Amino acid sequence: MDTPFSQDVAWITQRHGQDWRDESTLAAIDWLTSLVPLDEWGRRVTATDARFQAAKSEWALGRRVPLFDPADAIAWYIHQARCYADPTYRPDFFEPEGYRIAPVFRRLGQLLPTLKAIDGAEDRGARLMTDGKSRPDDGIFEFLVAGAYLRRGWERVAFVPETPGIEQRPDLYVDRGKSHWAVECKRAGRSGYARDERIAGERMATRAHEISRTARRPLVVMVRFNAELTSLPEGYLAEKVSRFADNTGPYEWDDEGSTGVVFDVIWRPLLQILQTDDIYFGSSRMLQLLLGRYEPFMDFTLDGEWIPADGRPFHATSVSHVSVVTWTSMSAEAARRKAQHFRGVVGRASTQLPGDRPGAIHVGYEAVGGNSVDGLRHRLNAEQMRTFDARGSKLSWVYGNYFMPEHVTARNESAAVSESTAWYRAGASRAKQPLPGHLLFVDDDGKPGSHFTR
Repeated sequence: MDTPFSQDVAWITQRHGQDWRDESTLAAIDWLTSLVPLDEWGRRVTATDARFQAAKSEWALGRRVPLFDPADAIAWYIHQARCYADPTYRPDFFEPEGYRIAPVFRRLGQLLPTLKAIDGAEDRGARLMTDGKSRPDDGIFEFLVAGAYLRRGWERVAFVPETPGIEQRPDLYVDRGKSHWAVECKRAGRSGYARDERIAGERMATRAHEISRTARRPLVVMVRFNAELTSLPEGYLAEKVSRFADNTGPYEWDDEGSTGVVFDVIWRPLLQILQTDDIYFGSSRMLQLLLGRYEPFMDFTLDGEWIPADGRPFHATSVSHVSVVTWTSMSAEAARRKAQHFRGVVGRASTQLPGDRPGAIHVGYEAVGGNSVDGLRHRLNAEQMRTFDARGSKLSWVYGNYFMPEHVTARNESAAVSESTAWYRAGASRAKQPLPGHLLFVDDDGKPGSHFTR
């Protein structure tokens, strides 16, 4: 099975113009690090870089040890943001992690003049760098939301001082004329169900990779799951791959669990590019070369045998075996379970809101793979909010802020993010939206529909 080598895919890395600097990202780094005592920050920088350099040596030997200390995740974020933005450090940019860090820090830098005008922003930034250093996504999301309110016409935006153990308070108060709102921000990670779903997919993929490796037959498995991944046996995909073993052409199936196809790897595009370039093993670029395209809604894993490039242990300079498994979840029951998680997040957030002014909740999701199917997700979340009981608060509107950092595969693109915002009226509230049509990564309105996108 061979296909023409698309010229959209057949690019090589340019050998010039790699000395660019991202000044917005560097400005965000300078501001945040200025909020920590110099000696303390110096020790954290040294520890983060030392751990990363040691891990690189281990990775070169095939041992996938952790790259950073999760107790100081913000130091790792800043390490990778600097590696993205400054050509001096760029050789240490680790794309499988950095792809989601770079666009967020660039946006923080763009918002910096606005953030500095917000009451309490410096204190909130200092907390992000110290007490919140193991959970940086929470504090960063609060900054993105606060910046959106001030840039969209609210006259005063203020972070509310925290009083741990005394009383629950919202993250922000926003005021414009006679309108006064309380705003709570919740950066939602994957639910327990979504994590179990991802683990189930990876386990099924691992068994398929094992068969490919044992048979010495490089192959591709592409699946659309109709059933919940967690309901399928671990050997589900392995059984499909075993049926393919005796075929010379693709093997396709369509059953209650999924529809899918298994076929032999088309080597030519990858081998042609490897003659000139080293490629991150397991990256979106490698997937693009093996499949002819890369779609951000796909979950995927790659496995194989390869030789690391000198001084670049995450890059392959040659590949002797490879297998690919990609999947998306189309299960309506899985989507319903994720919507229940959304309702739970809103329920916990609503307890932070006061009863003396209308309230808005922003739920931030970093969408991953098939978890980001907009239409179904929006409809199910809206159903959950129609019957939501705000209890003692005056919760009026809930925003779902969904963003998907992209593994870019264009020759002259370094970082990108797709974004959509959905809005849900809480119960029987009649209040007007406080932030209609907004997005967090751009100041312009998105494309309208049942939710805003860009």
